[in-house]
Amino acid sequence: MAEKRNAHVKQNRTNVHKQERSEFDNLGLTKKNADYMFRFNRELTTTKLAAEKKAELVRQMIKELIDSQKHGVTARNLYGTVGQKINAVLNPPKKPVNFKDNFWPNAIYNSLAFYIIFNLLYGVLLFINRSQATYNQAMGIVSITFVAIVVGIGMPLIYNMMDMNVKHKYNGWMRALFIILIFLAWIVMFTVSSLIPKAINPVVSPYVNFTLAIVSIAAAIYTYRKYDITVNFLAPRAVKK
Repeated sequence: MAEKRNAHVKQNRTNVHKQERSEFDNLGLTKKNADYMFRFNRELTTTKLAAEKKAELVRQMIKELIDSQKHGVTARNLYGTVGQKINAVLNPPKKPVNFKDNFWPNAIYNSLAFYIIFNLLYGVLLFINRSQATYNQAMGIVSITFVAIVVGIGMPLIYNMMDMNVKHKYNGWMRALFIILIFLAWIVMFTVSSLIPKAINPVVSPYVNFTLAIVSIAAAIYTYRKYDITVNFLAPRAVKK
């Protein structure tokens, strides 16, 4: 009796299998492509994608296959194995971020990073040693802000010129020269900023430095979460999640 019940269940599964397979027949697909779509659709149903997205994806693939198979292209040629296509659907490759579109968020983020570092550095220094000599040698708040902005703007430029995945307008020697010029400009900028009179460039209390650092940390976190930060001074290879 049990054997009859098992045979009945097996027969039902076979019928369901044939019905699902027949959905891709008579759609204009070759036998191989229809079989591929049947197996892909069966795997796709086990994922957590929304039903509307699954249906739209299947429709789009069928349309692409009908156009491609005219030139002898099979589903395997176009999408790889079923497993590879499922993985590509669930984990799509990140689209490259345009440098020009992404420049200012990166510049702002890196400026904030340097602003945090300088404020913490001088805040700790002045907190430990509050002598007049230390105040005279410390960088004023205007200089800190100016230096952080200029260095922050320069960082995306340097990383872009060093990126081997970018199609550059200039050859490697020219890019190396540009990077050297940026570093020289930074040296000049540090020198000029140190000459700003303390009357308009005061050395602030360490507590002010700490407060500015905390505010900057919050601003940096917001910028990192809102934009695609691809140039991260604190962790150069970090990418946006």
